[in-house]
Amino acid sequence: MKKGLLIVALISLVLVVLPAQGTQEDDGVIEFKIVGNNASTLVTEAAKKMAAEIEEKSGGQLKPVLYLEGQLGDNDEDLCTGLSEGNYEMLINAEMLFNWAVPEWMELFNMAFIFDSQEHLQAFWKSDVGAQLAQDLLDKFDVYAYIKTIALRGPRYLTTNVPVYSVDDMKGMKLRTPNNAGVIASWKATGANVTPVAWGELYGALQNGIVSAQENPLANIDQAGMYQVQDYLMQTEHQYTNYFVYMANEWWSSLSADQQMIVGEAIDNAFTWHNEQVNAEDEKLLQKFLDKGMNFIPKDEIDIQSFKDAIIPVLLEENKDLYPAGAYEKISNLM
Repeated sequence: MKKGLLIVALISLVLVVLPAQGTQEDDGVIEFKIVGNNASTLVTEAAKKMAAEIEEKSGGQLKPVLYLEGQLGDNDEDLCTGLSEGNYEMLINAEMLFNWAVPEWMELFNMAFIFDSQEHLQAFWKSDVGAQLAQDLLDKFDVYAYIKTIALRGPRYLTTNVPVYSVDDMKGMKLRTPNNAGVIASWKATGANVTPVAWGELYGALQNGIVSAQENPLANIDQAGMYQVQDYLMQTEHQYTNYFVYMANEWWSSLSADQQMIVGEAIDNAFTWHNEQVNAEDEKLLQKFLDKGMNFIPKDEIDIQSFKDAIIPVLLEENKDLYPAGAYEKISNLM
């Protein structure tokens, strides 16, 4: 994993050279970069609110420079590598860095149907396990993950060109997933023909038939316009995920206690706003997709248990020597 990370880092450094660890001007202003890939317009808006509050509350002494809409790339691996290599100071991203740092935990974390709700997911990151995983990330990659408040995403839905009512309908389906071991293993267990495709290439892959199905939160389905190239939307709600604020630890540690408090409170406020909006946004997006002609199959018409039976026992057995002892039970007992 570290070798792969180093290779991606070298490619990133060839493609883009950015000054590291912020820039302190003569007047004491600390300029720093906040990076994102605009995978969710709502989390991008939350990041803009966060940046504005940081600058205002610091009296202009902390000056964010925003690259939130994919200006520095839309590939999660490249973006995470850029942060760990010190090319910028702050990154809004999902769990990719944790996947690298603690794969034995995150393969289980990314199993389909491992979490029952957003509240269950939040309880995980607020637990002793979440704190230890954040420490492991810091130790391995010198990246500080802010886990006090996370940006909850809507649950992930399955979209296809044919209706799906049970796991039997997945056999042989050309399904795109992110390049994530736990996600890939989950959907392979359903009998799907899983093909990882980069986020920025997904629409074209669906349009050209390279894949015929995918799974994502409604916000991502909307942001990429996938309702234009997919006919069916299944309310599987098979995975709950979130966005984090990650920071280069060298930069974070260089801030004063007051500056760290300003940054932390800004993240809390922005992500609290985000979490208040996300479910209401999902309701609006669902109606939008219906208006655009997608066929919706609600959860009560899908044999969800057939998916769980195909995925969970298989992955627990296949990975019994990989998953930490008692990890599945620890997650299950959080709620």
